[in-house]
Amino acid sequence: MPSYNRAHLLKEAIESTLRQTYSNWEMIIVDDKSADNTAELVAEYQKRDPRIKYYLNKDKGVSSARNHGIEMAQGNYIAFLDDDDLNLPHRFESQLGAMLKSGCGFLVSGYQCRDRQSNKIVEETKLELKSICTGFPSRWMVKKELLHATGGFDQRFAPLEDIELSVRISLHETFALHDDIVSAIFGTENSASSATDKMIAARELLLESAKNIFPKQEAAWWQYTVATDYYMLGKKKEAKEYLRKAAKGDTRGIYSFAYQYFNLAKGLNGPFKGVNFKILTLLRELGSPVLVNHPIVSNGLNR
Repeated sequence: MPSYNRAHLLKEAIESTLRQTYSNWEMIIVDDKSADNTAELVAEYQKRDPRIKYYLNKDKGVSSARNHGIEMAQGNYIAFLDDDDLNLPHRFESQLGAMLKSGCGFLVSGYQCRDRQSNKIVEETKLELKSICTGFPSRWMVKKELLHATGGFDQRFAPLEDIELSVRISLHETFALHDDIVSAIFGTENSASSATDKMIAARELLLESAKNIFPKQEAAWWQYTVATDYYMLGKKKEAKEYLRKAAKGDTRGIYSFAYQYFNLAKGLNGPFKGVNFKILTLLRELGSPVLVNHPIVSNGLNR
């Protein structure tokens, strides 16, 4: 778990790990040079439980922090957790049991979305993934040998470094879908994914690096997403160009319709911009096909 200036949230993440029904784990916290009381907080927990380990990141950034944690890990299986997320109590038992039963090396489980203020479950998601890549590492379990084989996370792709890593892992093994919900994820204010300029750059870099890996339809989805980001920035010319690229790669013709709509719609950057954006977003997700048949594995619990 990488952590940076979130001691107020880190406590809950640690507590959620202490509640695990499976006991043979180590929790590796890599402090990304925090300026708050992260080190002191972790030290207090280390007095209570020696399975909690603390390391100061040698470099800077979430990717190097995760990679340092991977190197320090003693076990054969890695389960990531962001410092603002929670492990559900059965996570390790269920994921490890599923991996041992199935023999898979990369497991992607279901997760809850919760409201930070009320802690109420807003949504639960599982078995929805259709393509070769995936994000949200707080629901992953991966064999350490796979992470070594791929070289770990690459900071150049932030904030999509997790998705880019999953693309490289896909060259070794198709991830399995785990039929269980194992973690809770919260929306975080001021997260990296809200930095639109940075997100566009990461998506364009991902498209370039994975051009020989992505199925044609998956590349078209990412091109369409870049187009909608450019549109929200008011860059109509760039949005139009990426819509054109997406239309060429979409065998269903839906993106071609979106491209024509974009060419004909009125008020693209006027009062109807919000409406146009909603229409384009709906068309992006309409009837997304299954591109990869991921194996589905059941949870490892007798419940």
